[in-house]
Amino acid sequence: MDCKFPFSKFFNLVVFLFSFIANSQTPESCDCTPDISGLSNYLNSLTLNENAPLRFDVPSNTSTYAVLHGVIGSTTPAVTQTFIDNYPNVTTLVFMQIPGSEDDTANLQASQKLKDRGYTTYLPAVNAYNQDAFIASGGTDMFFAGNKRIIDPGAEVGVHSWSDGTNEATDYPVGHDNHQPYINYYVAMGLSQADSEAFYYYTINAAPANNIHNMTEAEIEQYKLRTCKYTSNPTYTITNNNNTLSSNLTGASYQWVDCNNGNAPISGATNQNFTPTSNGSYAVQITENGCNGISNCIQINSLSVSQHELNNLIKLYPNPTESDNVYLDCSRLNEEVYISIKDINGKHIKTINSLGAEILTINTQRYARGIYFLTLQSESLYKNIKMLVK
Repeated sequence: MDCKFPFSKFFNLVVFLFSFIANSQTPESCDCTPDISGLSNYLNSLTLNENAPLRFDVPSNTSTYAVLHGVIGSTTPAVTQTFIDNYPNVTTLVFMQIPGSEDDTANLQASQKLKDRGYTTYLPAVNAYNQDAFIASGGTDMFFAGNKRIIDPGAEVGVHSWSDGTNEATDYPVGHDNHQPYINYYVAMGLSQADSEAFYYYTINAAPANNIHNMTEAEIEQYKLRTCKYTSNPTYTITNNNNTLSSNLTGASYQWVDCNNGNAPISGATNQNFTPTSNGSYAVQITENGCNGISNCIQINSLSVSQHELNNLIKLYPNPTESDNVYLDCSRLNEEVYISIKDINGKHIKTINSLGAEILTINTQRYARGIYFLTLQSESLYKNIKMLVK
């Protein structure tokens, strides 16, 4: 069985020029939690078969996930379409045991159907469940069909070269036409041209066609197989900028706590940024989908103004407005301030810079009716104001 597109190995020099691509770590996010409630019990009811034709097993008509196992072959596109038509509630594809593909064209066709549908693809760690999980070769290629791709640390991802029975991929020079269909496939799956070439040439050099290379965690990161990473104990940092504390973990719910008061939650402090009202040590608790933790305390050494004063340094009037002009009173702020105006969809409308100590006029004559957001930043202030134009 050919466990891949007819891929291959290549001379070592070639692995090469693309290997310099940044090996940055995928950001951890509490949004990267696969929707797989009940998966463990469901897997215990299945008999997975890595040697049979690929199939999609779904617990019920209302389930949000499907379990994939088997070999990708000529029947896969039709099986994939039937699955898509019959299970519209599924959002997550759990890849359990997919050793490769016997039909490269079928793999491309089926993967494109999955890509167009917008699924999340999820690969558990090898021993996460009673039955092992792994992908290899054409199964690894199909995994790229996920718009969001989640791979557990400790997961098994196999790659190797291709062979047409006579030649291997590494028998052809870089840029040869025989390489292009596979590079085009990764582009179709959403990778950039550079990333597609980097991953392809890496795979054909990783192992010959009759062998397999299991990717390291660093390689999974480098070649962007995962788009996001979930952890039950996330790593995150907190910065203090002019007495405003900020955490960098995306997709999370926040609750700032007072380290000097037994980590008691601070009322109303539930945003990613927090400006304390008094000196002290503060920390943030991240709470979403089991993704939680409390940071080390950060000491606030000084506060130039109280929270009440900060909230009242700048006023916008009239708000709501039906007139052509609204006025932003910065007369009490004796420092430079940057004002960004966006509509409710996040589209940037205008940026205003002020030296402070003045009242700014904002002409809203050409603004459509609706809600706008003003973000104000200065050395001592970070503030959002909602503006309603009627």
